[in-house]
Amino acid sequence: MRFTIFKRLTIGYAAIMILVVFLGLYVTLKLIQISHLTRDAALVDSATVGRIDQLFNTLFSQVSFEEKYLISRDRDFFDKFWEVEENFLKDIGKLESLLQTEEDQNRVERIKASYKKYLSLFQHQIVGTDKKSDQYFWQYHNEKNKLIDTIHQDLRKLMTKARSDRDKKISASNRIVSNVLKTQLVIVGLAILAGLVISFFNTRSIIRPVLLLKEKTKDIADSKFTRISNITSPPEIKELADDFNRMCERLKELDEMKEDFVNQVSHKLRTPLTAIREATRMLMDGSYANEPVKQKALLKITEMECERLIQSVNQILDHSRMEAKMMDFSFKKRNLVPLIQKSVLKLAPIAREKKIDLELKPPGKLPGLWIDEERIAQVMENLLGNALKYTDSKGKVIIQTAVKNTDKKFVEVSILDNGCGIPAENLATIFDKFKRVTNGTNMAQGTGLGLSITKYIVSSHGGKIWVKSKPGKGSIFSFSLPVL
Repeated sequence: MRFTIFKRLTIGYAAIMILVVFLGLYVTLKLIQISHLTRDAALVDSATVGRIDQLFNTLFSQVSFEEKYLISRDRDFFDKFWEVEENFLKDIGKLESLLQTEEDQNRVERIKASYKKYLSLFQHQIVGTDKKSDQYFWQYHNEKNKLIDTIHQDLRKLMTKARSDRDKKISASNRIVSNVLKTQLVIVGLAILAGLVISFFNTRSIIRPVLLLKEKTKDIADSKFTRISNITSPPEIKELADDFNRMCERLKELDEMKEDFVNQVSHKLRTPLTAIREATRMLMDGSYANEPVKQKALLKITEMECERLIQSVNQILDHSRMEAKMMDFSFKKRNLVPLIQKSVLKLAPIAREKKIDLELKPPGKLPGLWIDEERIAQVMENLLGNALKYTDSKGKVIIQTAVKNTDKKFVEVSILDNGCGIPAENLATIFDKFKRVTNGTNMAQGTGLGLSITKYIVSSHGGKIWVKSKPGKGSIFSFSLPVL
């Protein structure tokens, strides 16, 4: 079953209800929050309570060993006392790492200070115990009990706070769960309502511009290249309309260029054919029968016009092959220098006739290239011919080469002239097919296919071609070919 655009868009926008899935993000965040609270309650608060219980037991054991030693003077109780001290310090350090508030940290510092006083008091007590009076002994017990009570009170306060924090976090978790359930119901209801409303209005706003696009497409089929005026529509349809307008303008431009191309080709074919016909007629009528020099000149004209005709036809054939992706290439390892020199020699008579200084800068040693020699020669002759064509008398054209190292190694060929130059607005499209540039001093010449074919040949060799130009200052056409 084929769905109309309206049905497809309706089904697509009905999927907006899937926005409910985004509720999962909210739930996930809240679950993470609950997880953090639960983890803190289990790993921090519960661990704090457990560590405090351990400290109570440790302190109780140490006091017990202390009293047993003072009564029995058994060395084992003395050693056990100091072993317990090490455990107490480890436990108090672990407790300190679990506490997060400054108040709790200060309370731990007080516990450590009281405990240190207790140890110092014990050490002072065991020195010369036999010589000390009963009064001093009871004074020691009173001071010790005060210190132990202080430690117990601080530990109880820490435990009370830890238990309170744990209970608060459990309560907060319960509140979050309740809020999540309420929010989930609200969001689901709003998402369904919003999905229906958005689906209705968006579908209605899309159908109108789509129908307009359909009508304009029919106009293009009838060669009526009219733009779509501003329409009220979603951004996606607006972008589609803008692309449609650009396509319409491009098709109109191509249609005009094709028409211009047909006229230009007709002129380029008619001119040499007319010259050949007139020269042949004169020879057949016996004109200059007794003047072999003039007869030879007529034959020379015929030969030159035939060459022009063949060149135009070959260019059209190359364009057809290029469009069909059927242009043939015969790649071989070749040196570019002889090929450039041959092209320069071939076009040197044109330079002499226009009194243009044609200079080939010594290229030096260039690496071998995997190229189609005939096609690259076509590129050179096209670029060099254009440079000579658009350079005034007594101007200058320079050919230079260089080896460039970027990601890959390339040989770069540049053809510089001081001719009329190319307007800036035409630089981006100069290599497009049927593109013919005009300026204030030179009328457009040629079929508009030469540079397009040239770019295709260079690209087929894995290279690039570009141009730099300023009106009245000349142009630099460059292309690069990868080294083997």
